[in-house]
Amino acid sequence: MKRSSFKAISYQLLAISLLATSCGQGDKDPAARLAELKKEQAATQAKIADLEAKTGAKEANAAAQAVPVSVLNVQPENFASYLEVQGRADFDENANVSPRAPGTITSIRVQRGDRVSKGQILATLDAAVLESGIAELRTRMDLARVIYEKQKRLWDQEIGTEVQYLQAKNNYEALKNNLTTQQRQRDQYNVRAPFAGTVDDVPAKVGESSGPGSPVVRLLSGSSGKIVADISEAYSNNIKPGDKALVSIPDMGEENISATVRTVSSIINPTSRTFTIELRLNSSAAVKLRPNMVATVRIQNYNSQNATVLPVDLVQRDEQNSYVYVVENKGQQKIAAKRVIETGATYNGKVEVTSGLKADDQVVSAGYQNLNPGQIVSL
Repeated sequence: MKRSSFKAISYQLLAISLLATSCGQGDKDPAARLAELKKEQAATQAKIADLEAKTGAKEANAAAQAVPVSVLNVQPENFASYLEVQGRADFDENANVSPRAPGTITSIRVQRGDRVSKGQILATLDAAVLESGIAELRTRMDLARVIYEKQKRLWDQEIGTEVQYLQAKNNYEALKNNLTTQQRQRDQYNVRAPFAGTVDDVPAKVGESSGPGSPVVRLLSGSSGKIVADISEAYSNNIKPGDKALVSIPDMGEENISATVRTVSSIINPTSRTFTIELRLNSSAAVKLRPNMVATVRIQNYNSQNATVLPVDLVQRDEQNSYVYVVENKGQQKIAAKRVIETGATYNGKVEVTSGLKADDQVVSAGYQNLNPGQIVSL
């Protein structure tokens, strides 16, 4: 018999057998047939479970279903937070120099860029009337001095009366003191440098009228540079002299310059509700400062050594607590566990964890959004 004929006969016999079987089962009650199928299913599942236990297929299947995550190991570190405000550069010796008396400017003796010493005359005002009075006073004083000297010689020779001698002496000394006073008044018409420095600007002109409050020369010492900032009154109890700070000056290309709070004003500005602080720069950058340069000031208002710190976006919250997911070992598997924590200060995208975590805990840093407690994870 040919092979093709044999296969055809086999297929026919198989079809007849299946038809007979189906006809026989069609006669059974559906409920009975369902019970038989469930019994067969239970037996099949038992066999599958037994085979999985023997071959390790169950563990392989569980590993295939594990959620991939990334973790970070918790390690103690220093944590500091800062109050950030805008400040400006200023100087202790930075002044618009004005006359001490009103008058017309007769001369300006400096120009922009000149270096001057303390007490040097920068400009003069018209003091012709005073100068005339001083000249007259000198003439009278010279006469009084001659009379006094003659009267003194006579008195030494016991000639004349004591009253004549005392009158001559008093007249001479009075005129001398008067001349000193007049000379001091005359000096008020000289505009003098209050400190040594560089002439930054000369806004006045010869022939103009000037007086107290009208700047003739702007003088800058170039030393004693500082940063001034206005702080909200809400922080009046948090900032004190000696606090550390970091200063950045964009125009100088300087960042994170070490500084110290030198003074803290006790007065609250009624308009802006702020108080003023001054900071000293602890580096050579102070010599590069220019008046009114813009600066960013970060004042340290909290510092903790050996703190537990996490990125703030890893901390999740429910109705009652803050929590993170950590990876724990359970037998041969790694699972996600929900860990309730307490948080403290927050700064620059990081938060201090005050309780709930310890060193070397593995906090889930990626993939935590879809985790559930007890879920198997893979690193």
